[in-house]
Amino acid sequence: MDARTPQPPSPNGRVFLAVLTTVTYLALVVALFGFVSLILDEDVIRERDAGPLLGPTMVAAACMSTFVVLVRMHRRASPFRAALAAGASAYIVLLLVGSLGYATSRGEGVWVLLFAARYAGSPFLIGAAVLATAAVVGFWAMTPQVPPGGVAGGHSVDRGPDRE
Repeated sequence: MDARTPQPPSPNGRVFLAVLTTVTYLALVVALFGFVSLILDEDVIRERDAGPLLGPTMVAAACMSTFVVLVRMHRRASPFRAALAAGASAYIVLLLVGSLGYATSRGEGVWVLLFAARYAGSPFLIGAAVLATAAVVGFWAMTPQVPPGGVAGGHSVDRGPDRE
C-alpha cells in the first residue's frame, strides 16, 4: 500500500464555480433591476440620450469586477473582506462606467460628476452592490474548506490501485 499525498481540488473547479456564481449574479441583477423598475415606476437610466447600451455595459463591468474578486478570493474562516471588496468594487465600477459612458455620449466632461452625483444613491446601484456581496458569501459557502496541504473536509478519495 503506497501512501499518496492528498491533493486539494483543482483550481479549474474554483474558476468554474466562480463563472457560475458570476452568471447567477448577472441574472439576479437583471431581475432586481426589473422588479425595482416596476415597483418604483422608474427607469434604470433616466437619461433618454444615454443610449441603449449604457445600462448593460455598467452591469457587464460589475460582473467582471465580481468575477475578479471571486477568482482571487482565498478560502478563509470568514468571507467578510472579499464580500466587502466585491460590493464596493461593483458599486464603484457601476458608477464609474456609467459616469464615463454618459459623459462620452454627451461629449462634455462635466457629466462625469453630474451623473455620479445623480446615481450615487440609486436603488439599482445599491442593490447590485448588495447582490455582489451576497454572491461572494454564496461562493464562499459553496467552496470546500481546504486545510494547508490537505483535502477538502479532511477526507481523501481512494481512486483505486491503477489511478493517480
